[in-house]
Amino acid sequence: MQDRWGEAGFARGWDQRNAARDNPDRGEQLDILAALLADAWRAGDWLLDLGSGSGQVEEMIFERVPSARAVGVDSSPPMMALARERLARFPGRFEGVEGAMEDLGRLAVPHAPFAFVLSSQALHEIPHPAKREAFAQAFRLLRPGGSFFILDRIEPAFAKLPASYQSVWDRLNRRAALAEPMSYAEYVAKYGGKKDHPARLEELIAWLEAAGFAAAPLYLHFNRVLIAARRGGVNSGGKTELSRPRPGRKV
Repeated sequence: MQDRWGEAGFARGWDQRNAARDNPDRGEQLDILAALLADAWRAGDWLLDLGSGSGQVEEMIFERVPSARAVGVDSSPPMMALARERLARFPGRFEGVEGAMEDLGRLAVPHAPFAFVLSSQALHEIPHPAKREAFAQAFRLLRPGGSFFILDRIEPAFAKLPASYQSVWDRLNRRAALAEPMSYAEYVAKYGGKKDHPARLEELIAWLEAAGFAAAPLYLHFNRVLIAARRGGVNSGGKTELSRPRPGRKV
């Protein structure tokens, strides 16, 4: 089954669904992302969101980081329309660019170079070679010291460790206290049949490093990961991520 992002009815239904049924830990993941951005944001910074969808993540960021501004790239006109509708209450803080993130090198993207590039729950939609190209373009569009944050599904090992995965899924549902949680069997059936392209964690890190980033996972739970990748150079605070003193090193 393939998602029909170009259909207005599908896009509206996706936007109105209870996202916690598919991802009971979504709130924790977004809270970590917001903390990373809030701590690093400086006046004048812009963020580029690859696969920005209906603007749900921008809404959360704008509420948490009052000076935040974002350019969203998305290939779905209905999703972009939803984003502009949702974010109209933040005038001057969101600009949308309709286009595929795998075509980023051919899009006219304003406000580059960016302090941050973000992709939240979108990269699994494109094939692996397209991911690698998107990583290269993200590196190009970031200023020295800029950060690329990826929050996404990764390829699971459900068939290898079904009992362990089910235990963790059931725990996530208990913590979320949903009125109608999705069972583990439903989750595996839904995502096992999707025609998308989740990568293994090791692949994502290797592709980011090949693009020039220093990268590491900051959060990994069930089949969701938050990766931080940094382009080397001077960041907005005047320091370099790669030149900070190591424990025991004299400076």
